[in-house]
Amino acid sequence: MQTSKGLIFLVITIFILNVLYIETPLGAQNTVSEQQLIEDILSLDAKVLALKNEVEKLSNKNSELERELKEKKNELALLNSNFSTQQKKLAKWVVFSFKGGTGNMLAVLLGAEDLGEFFRRYDNVMFFMEYYKGIIDETKNLISLREKEENDIERKQQDIKNLEKQLKLTLNDITRTLKEKQKQLAEARAVLKDTTFLEDLSKNWQESLPSLDYLLKNLSALPWYNLDPDSLKIDYTSSAVRADFSDVSVTNTLLSQDKNLKNIFFKFHKGGVTVSEKNTDGSAPLYSITCDIQITENQKIKFIPKELEFRGVTLSAKVIDELAADYDLSFTPPPLPYNLKIYSVNTEEGKLILEFKR
Repeated sequence: MQTSKGLIFLVITIFILNVLYIETPLGAQNTVSEQQLIEDILSLDAKVLALKNEVEKLSNKNSELERELKEKKNELALLNSNFSTQQKKLAKWVVFSFKGGTGNMLAVLLGAEDLGEFFRRYDNVMFFMEYYKGIIDETKNLISLREKEENDIERKQQDIKNLEKQLKLTLNDITRTLKEKQKQLAEARAVLKDTTFLEDLSKNWQESLPSLDYLLKNLSALPWYNLDPDSLKIDYTSSAVRADFSDVSVTNTLLSQDKNLKNIFFKFHKGGVTVSEKNTDGSAPLYSITCDIQITENQKIKFIPKELEFRGVTLSAKVIDELAADYDLSFTPPPLPYNLKIYSVNTEEGKLILEFKR
């Protein structure tokens, strides 16, 4: 009897363990799926904005080419007018040469009554010859200029065609990306019980993207050259210099002059630097990008995004990779005296630390 009870207990225990074993991975799988869906959808939103930026850039370039093309056509019209004038002058010269030619000029010279009259007539003849020689040279130059302008016009027309083709492809990419997002949302509705949070997150993300895009676009153009270290330590024995910059002074120096960046702030810590935008309602930051900091081969300092937090959701850097793909996320530090070069860059709580050596 005891053996039977023990056997039943063992079977029940194994059944419970099996259920736990099955349910735990499934739960984890749902979490992974939800996280993956969030990242995919927000990545697609970022891609749409990046593509729209590309459309704007292409449209501006197209407008610029159209303006240049119009100017070139106006220049060509003026050249044609000048060329027509030169042709008429040359026609007179050809008629004169045919009827009188150099023999007629020689008769003019020989008709001089004395040596002084001869030289005066000679000067007039030479002036006449130089004048028409100048017309011939000018006409040659006009022909060359016309050919150049015509070639420029053809090239610009081809550039415009290429841009329009590229623009069409980019617009197709936007349509395709939006369809892909709708597919992802449909998948989310099939996987998740409630997609309201995800859809609200996507909507808020789209509203925040222009601000983030502006920051990424202008990061390298911030006035980094105005930075002054909060503390400076010099090691004369090793010819090394350590400069410490606090995140408060970096924020004030770089961002105070641009009203579009007034809510952005830097926070240095052992894990790198976090760039955040304050929420207008005073709650948690709207978004935070955590970056590693590296020295480039040409002595610049580069931010490498590794994590994004938005509305309390932590995401991988791939969400903003599409948006930041065409932007320079590096900066040139202030000019260094005595041929110093950046030796290392580190971060501590509240500090950016640069070490320089010869």
